[in-house]
Amino acid sequence: MMQEATKQHNVECTADTHNEHLCYLMFDGLHYSQKEHYKAMVKDANFRCQYCARTAKRAENLCAPIPL
Repeated sequence: MMQEATKQHNVECTADTHNEHLCYLMFDGLHYSQKEHYKAMVKDANFRCQYCARTAKRAENLCAPIPL
């Protein structure tokens, strides 16, 4: 069984809302503990993070969003 690599969240992000960004939430295990909430955040993604390349529906959930 291959273990999933733990990716550090963007510790350089200075946003007051960094705890709402996908990199932080996934580092904290959101995709395991709240699967439906995670799915809602990434379904029909409109933005991609320039830092971690994750995608999200809302720009507010990424550190450095750019439109897809």
